[in-house]
Amino acid sequence: MKMNKVKTTILVGVILSLFAVSAIAVQPAKTNAVDPFFTLVFKTNGGGVRPDYGNFLKQHLARIGINVDVIVQDWPTFVGELIAYRDFDICYVALTGGGADPDFTGVFNENGSLNLFGYHTDMDYNETLGTGLNEWYMKQGNLIMPPDSTERVQHYWAWEQYLMDKILPCQPTFAPKVYVSIWATLDGYDMTDGLKQSWGKMSFSALHDGQIVDSEVVTTDAAWSDLNPLFQDDQSSSTISTATMDTLIFYDADLSVHPHLAESYEFINDTTIEIVTRDGIKWQDDPDGLFPGEEFDAEDVYFTISAWATVSNDVANYDWIKKLEIVDSTTMRIYIDGDPLTEVNDAFAPAVTYLSTRILPEHYLNQTQLADGITPDITDASWNKFATSCFGTGLFQLGTFTEGVETELNVFDDCWWLDDSVSKTGLDFENRFGDFTGGLDTWRIRIIPDQQTALLEFEAGKTDLEGVTQFPEKRDEMIADPDFNVQNDTTFYFGFFGYNMRPVRPVIGNPDDAPGDASMTVGLAIRKAISYALDRVEINNVIHRGEYTLTDHPIYLKMGIWCNPNIIRYNHNLDLAREFMAYAGYEITTTGGTPGFGLLIAFVSIMTVASASFLIVKKRK
Repeated sequence: MKMNKVKTTILVGVILSLFAVSAIAVQPAKTNAVDPFFTLVFKTNGGGVRPDYGNFLKQHLARIGINVDVIVQDWPTFVGELIAYRDFDICYVALTGGGADPDFTGVFNENGSLNLFGYHTDMDYNETLGTGLNEWYMKQGNLIMPPDSTERVQHYWAWEQYLMDKILPCQPTFAPKVYVSIWATLDGYDMTDGLKQSWGKMSFSALHDGQIVDSEVVTTDAAWSDLNPLFQDDQSSSTISTATMDTLIFYDADLSVHPHLAESYEFINDTTIEIVTRDGIKWQDDPDGLFPGEEFDAEDVYFTISAWATVSNDVANYDWIKKLEIVDSTTMRIYIDGDPLTEVNDAFAPAVTYLSTRILPEHYLNQTQLADGITPDITDASWNKFATSCFGTGLFQLGTFTEGVETELNVFDDCWWLDDSVSKTGLDFENRFGDFTGGLDTWRIRIIPDQQTALLEFEAGKTDLEGVTQFPEKRDEMIADPDFNVQNDTTFYFGFFGYNMRPVRPVIGNPDDAPGDASMTVGLAIRKAISYALDRVEINNVIHRGEYTLTDHPIYLKMGIWCNPNIIRYNHNLDLAREFMAYAGYEITTTGGTPGFGLLIAFVSIMTVASASFLIVKKRK
């Protein structure tokens, strides 16, 4: 019996020993760090989570032999670094604001003002095209008509794939989400569509705690400053002008486009847009009562586009306009030249997105002109009045305003949205905007810039919906509370680790052929290695509770159809990261990862075998 026990002990020890060797062999090839081959400089601005991104970058790249110096700067210094000094290898930047067109000229082209990556046509020069392939893709994209054609969509998909595979100027990271909480008794609100487009579907099923009337919706915002969209620079002002004014065309949340104030818009040819205005649309009364009963027409369209191109804060965005022409009271044409430096008029596909601008009342703002008899006189008293008392053709009109307290918007009873006599054929209007039978007539915006105070007012029932993005714990409570309905939406936000590809950066911008794969440069191989080494899931989980959406596109994820569904994705993969480091000439040798558990088993099992052997020897003696 004792010998059997000894044999059993030896057998178990041998099995454990074999298991230990096997355990060591199958450990993942992930290492905590290897001796660094070189050091890269990472820079970003402080005051948020970006320094944390830098620290994660340092940890992740240490695993593939890259040391990272993390440098955090104040915002003005960091901006100067991006646009002037560029003494960095990697930075973290985010673009915000979004748009409806995928043209990212200005960001990824050679002479783009935001080309912090240092892309140059020498990087991918094509003899046949006479320029860099990336540059060609971007210029050609603006020439494909019509702007929303399948051909143009496919072109931008091909550009995205090429840019991220063959150039790789950045590693996209996250598209944050925003959250809003609504009292559960408010039906029909969709934060993706927004309050204005949801209004006709909304109603209160009952009064919630703290609510007094069910015919108004109460929200909060910061104070507005200028209600004229030509000169606005804050979201609070834009919210009000957007509520009171309409656009020629309307982009839904999915970026599908529909005629709006325009009955139709048509590209007669690649460089001419003809716009026909919708009949029977009334303007709200002006604040001076000078123009009662005015109706919208082609003069308003001409005036608005001209004003944006000549006196707005965004004049430079309208340099594609060659000429404006009024054909008749309902029809006007825009003549386009996307490249004034050439002899012929060139197409400019993004022109259609500028038709979504808010239309201004020509009859009120064009009362006086400068000496040329054309340019409106923005010093006229009407412009000052409009800046504080804007009006339009939209669903809402300004009601009472108490400075520092609240702005009241009332439903414009004569709005064409509510007028069955105004044709809406082909707009799928009721499905998109509702039937307006919910009994709501007022939108009251309380001026409470402090988010904590605004949240307390919401919880007390003094407002009907409130943003809760900045309050994750409170948000969790509300998700579990049947009195509230929490919604979320992805934002127009494009955050990324930007790579400085300039040849002056000796490693990440190295233009020499990679010794292990001559189809790419050393710099590209290093950028791919970095992108695969980054563990964005870990960063998201640790910093953002896993709530952000990972993105792989060089444009806003929220741009929907324009995002290539089969884009190359640099998901965390240390094996691939090491492979590309090897292509670049930096071979990483590993012994198979963290062996602690396997070695412990091996030690225990070996000691077991030794102990059993000792017992056998002793028994024989």
